[in-house]
Amino acid sequence: MSAASLSPARPALARQGGKEMSDLGFAMTVIVAVYALNTLIIGVPLGYSFWLSLHDTNAILRTEEFVGAELYGEVLGDPAVIDAIWRSLGFVAMCVAGSFAAALGIALVLNEEMPLRGLVRGLALLPWAMSQVVTATVFSFLLNPSFGALTGLLAPLGLASAATVWLSSDWALFWVALAFVWHIAPLGSFFYLAALQTIPRDLYRAARVDGAGPLSRFRHITLPHLKHTTLIVLVVMTVEAVRQFDLLFSLTRGGPGTSTQILPLLIFRYNFEFSKYGLASAAAFLLTVLSLLLATAYFMLIRKKRTPGEAHAK
Repeated sequence: MSAASLSPARPALARQGGKEMSDLGFAMTVIVAVYALNTLIIGVPLGYSFWLSLHDTNAILRTEEFVGAELYGEVLGDPAVIDAIWRSLGFVAMCVAGSFAAALGIALVLNEEMPLRGLVRGLALLPWAMSQVVTATVFSFLLNPSFGALTGLLAPLGLASAATVWLSSDWALFWVALAFVWHIAPLGSFFYLAALQTIPRDLYRAARVDGAGPLSRFRHITLPHLKHTTLIVLVVMTVEAVRQFDLLFSLTRGGPGTSTQILPLLIFRYNFEFSKYGLASAAAFLLTVLSLLLATAYFMLIRKKRTPGEAHAK
């Protein structure tokens, strides 16, 4: 056996222009490339949108007049925007509460031993795998007053009739929120399922020996281990709900009237129906700020609820 074969294998080094590149140089090249790509596909559109929010653009005359922050004041002074913001907050509250409860419940069920558990887990993910347009189509058939499944189910019980309008101005936002929960909850459930499988089973066995019941085990063992996963789930659900457009546009188009017109729908109308590109951009940045505030509130809430042991460990 030759001495060359006994020598330790040298790690393969990236080559650039025929010269060996160090690990640090390779890492920096990848990082710079990723940042450049993100700047191109994210930073440039954001920058152009911000530029539009500072200019009053006339699509017919093709003129652009610099107005500074005037459009932001106009957006905040528009009653339609204020109504859309409050409606968005109500929609987000329903969506996040429902998604959190449904995702956690589904995860707890899927974590149990059952026949064909792999198949059941795959089927549970189907609603999220469907596009939101398909979800809206399913719910439009479900809520149709003439031949919908909900009317057909409740009519024999005397709780509904062909004259029952489920997507009325009073209930439309609720049904859209329910459709959102049905669509997004499976995603959150798999976050929780992954976290549940990291909890040591010995903790549950010891708790049973000590006489702890199911609720006590859930409160003192399961929930503390899911705290950080809950933060991720809440942030994802909130951002998805705040920027929700496809489901609302496909199911109600903001109606009846403006009863389901949340901020993303109003931005769409500013941009594509009224050709007010500056107002649309200003309202879009307002939506971004709203998302950041809600996400920051979650992080602060979780941080304040750290246990004394965790705080000492930090």
